[in-house]
Amino acid sequence: MWAELCNDFECIIEDNMKDAFFEYLNQGLPLRFSKKGTYIPNMEIKTPKDELDIWSLRNRKETRLNNNHRIYISPLELQIAYKLYLSSEKDIEDAKHIYNRFKNKLDNKLLNYFVKELKVTIKFRKYLL
Repeated sequence: MWAELCNDFECIIEDNMKDAFFEYLNQGLPLRFSKKGTYIPNMEIKTPKDELDIWSLRNRKETRLNNNHRIYISPLELQIAYKLYLSSEKDIEDAKHIYNRFKNKLDNKLLNYFVKELKVTIKFRKYLL
């Protein structure tokens, strides 16, 4: 995976593949990759740590970057609720962007489930509705 990603992307945390595995992924820490020469946007790659991570992997969604690179992401409904859970200014802006961009395609029942599960109902109403 490292070699494939590094064709077009670079790890913005670690240059060495072995160090990335042993110092980061193997310790439960995420890695971030971005298109070469840029920092934003970037994507996070991590190993699963809890049931929510495992659910996310089992229910992953395929997407393509520039119709070229196939990657899998967690469902947007979970991403929105999780960003609200994290609550940094950037995370809230990310949640707003994802919600507004895809609100007509979201599974509202699933979104409401994660909003309740992560206890972010008030934030959801305040920032997204």
